[in-house]
Amino acid sequence: MSNSFTSPPTFTDPQAVVAGQPIASGPVSRIGETLNYAFGRGGITNVISQAWREGTCSQSLTTYQEMCEWYLPSASTLHDDLEVYIIAHGTGSIRLTLDFGVTASAVIALTGGSAHLYTATLSLASFVATFGTLTMEVKATSGQVKVDSIMARWAPLSSPLPTSSASISGVTFRPMGIGRLGTNQPLSARVGHRMLQNIEALRGRYRTWLSWSAVLNADRDNPAGDRPVEWLGGGDIERLITPTHIQWSETLPQIIYCALRVENSPLDVDIMGRRYTLMSDGWNVISVELDIDSERVNAFKLPIFRVGLDASEYNLIGSGWNGSRGISDPVITAVCMWGP
Repeated sequence: MSNSFTSPPTFTDPQAVVAGQPIASGPVSRIGETLNYAFGRGGITNVISQAWREGTCSQSLTTYQEMCEWYLPSASTLHDDLEVYIIAHGTGSIRLTLDFGVTASAVIALTGGSAHLYTATLSLASFVATFGTLTMEVKATSGQVKVDSIMARWAPLSSPLPTSSASISGVTFRPMGIGRLGTNQPLSARVGHRMLQNIEALRGRYRTWLSWSAVLNADRDNPAGDRPVEWLGGGDIERLITPTHIQWSETLPQIIYCALRVENSPLDVDIMGRRYTLMSDGWNVISVELDIDSERVNAFKLPIFRVGLDASEYNLIGSGWNGSRGISDPVITAVCMWGP
């Protein structure tokens, strides 16, 4: 009773699974394979994506300095390997730490010279939380280490899937035993119920829409003449707004999560049409409601939303993020948003 799938899967004919048609083993088996594929590989996208202008994310000290941190969702309790891809140059090392209640770490040794692509895999022994953090620390052996970009995703699962069930955002996914869906195998109502439950679980998998971190402890006297962004400024807000098509939002209630890392709290901020007060330093995770962009909905005939901090008068001017804030004032040093 293997929980197998082909990649890409062979989809069933939609006309073969409508009401009134005879139940055949072929379409049912293909639906099972498609569910297994969608769980293991189909919904795996970037959870972190960020790039910097050359020289702005740089480090010359010979001891590890924490430079960036992101908040990210898990793909499931069976996706326990995070693949990280970094483009950097210089001689030194980058230490990555993944924290989901349990931690995993990896060190990337930089070989110097021109920019290279480096990869690392961080493997968690188990999951204690749905959301966690990835921290990047950098040190130089000589000269200066410069990080150009970073991308991370949960490693896809291969066929067959494990025999155990998984959890996606608290909802159980049970892999489909393809051997039990073939010709001359009895089909019970349990099969249909499990398929519907698995579809509901897959709908709850979070997609990252925004992942941004300021650069802390970087070289202030940068030879390239560029200063790193140490906190979110008014000029950054509009560049971080993402027009997003959110599926099922017209029929199902959706929860959009926003995680903001704050220093010198409390701090007020407008997010998707509402003002929130962030009361504690470190990561603040809030759920926000959807703000429909009617102009884009009319243009694309889809539920389009502006995901990000609002380009409101308060955020741009009243908050002081337009240039009047200093390091001792309340500031945001990272913001990440995700939803289904």
